[in-house]
Amino acid sequence: MGTGLWRRASLSLLRAIDPARAAGIKLASKIDWAGARPGRPTVLCLERSQFIKDIEELRRFTDLNWVTLNAVKLKQTQERWVPEDDRQQGYFSTWLKEARCSHIRPTLEKFAIALIEEAQRHMPIDAVATANIDYWQDEAMKLACGRLGIPFLVLCRENYTIPWTVPWMHEHLQKARFHFDGAGLAVFSQATKDAFAPGFENPDDIWVTGAPRYDRWLHLAPLSDAEKSHLSLITFNDPGYMATNTFLEVAEIFERVARAEDRPGLTWLVKCKKRGDRDEVLERVGSLDGSPLHFEYDTPLFELYPRSRIVIGYNSLALIEAMLTDAPVVVPCWGETRAPRKDLLLDYNDPLTRRVVTFAETPEAFAELLARAARGERLLTGTPDDRRALFQAHLHFPGLDGGPATASAATEAFVRHYVEKAHKARAA
Repeated sequence: MGTGLWRRASLSLLRAIDPARAAGIKLASKIDWAGARPGRPTVLCLERSQFIKDIEELRRFTDLNWVTLNAVKLKQTQERWVPEDDRQQGYFSTWLKEARCSHIRPTLEKFAIALIEEAQRHMPIDAVATANIDYWQDEAMKLACGRLGIPFLVLCRENYTIPWTVPWMHEHLQKARFHFDGAGLAVFSQATKDAFAPGFENPDDIWVTGAPRYDRWLHLAPLSDAEKSHLSLITFNDPGYMATNTFLEVAEIFERVARAEDRPGLTWLVKCKKRGDRDEVLERVGSLDGSPLHFEYDTPLFELYPRSRIVIGYNSLALIEAMLTDAPVVVPCWGETRAPRKDLLLDYNDPLTRRVVTFAETPEAFAELLARAARGERLLTGTPDDRRALFQAHLHFPGLDGGPATASAATEAFVRHYVEKAHKARAA
């Protein structure tokens, strides 16, 4: 019998005898090893949307292997063992230590250990990384890492600089009685470190590295006016923005002005976050016959912003990203988007913010700004220093105070610290 046939037959037998271990071995075959090279530390990343942006830059700028396993597949595999009512972010970690879910723990641990050990048949796994501290589906990997002496790390894809989010996270951690049992956490800002600190025994295990996804933005050369051909609306259609009605109004104005001001060479782009967001936006806004609007989700902002005459959005980190370019930013500021300060990423009363961002206080003012941009008029951008200052108010800027020159370098130092610490612990 050939090696492949023998292995498949063995796995079928194992599935009948030990389904958790068999499931781990099977899932390990889904790991994407693209670009991994022998001789470098290897980080197994539980891939999610947004998180992949940082992974891609870390692959580009570090001397580490960043291999990926789709987090949805990890979640779906475990749903056979974890009842739906127990799949609670934050709480599940605590429940695994208590009577409610402790009986599930051995199965999850066996499953994840088998996954990692099978992966190590291909290449040693030096660390496992995920995108938040308390996803229920990641707890199995955290348990396995603890048993195998492998650091479980978090490279947080979320940032908490909207004022209400820090006390909300503190309350969430307290209610869940959550305690982080992994090795360390890398975050984009001091505010995010402050948000997570109550869940950590040692706050020094939270490193402020900045966001690797922005490293390639740091030295972008501006394009000429002739190359700026896009008017870009960043969606805020999701109910989490608490502005779905205003978004619909903004989208209708965007479409109306696009019809009136449509000129050769202009692209009126509705930039969606992912395929599902695009489908929801199209369902709400509708794709009218002859509409000049383009609906996309896969255009990188890194490429879009330098080509944009205007960027429109609300309560999105995407607007902070624009500060690393010369794209004018416009924020609707009426109805649901004229919210209290605690609910705002960008404060319409803040002098610095108003120097670099235009707040359209009425639908009519917004329409006029769109028309001006379509005609090629330059809108408010502020100075490069002010734009960078606003970026730094929300996200750590690399290279300050003698630190690493890029967020990727800071993240690599973070990973190597815990990998070396684990190696020393195993050797002791």
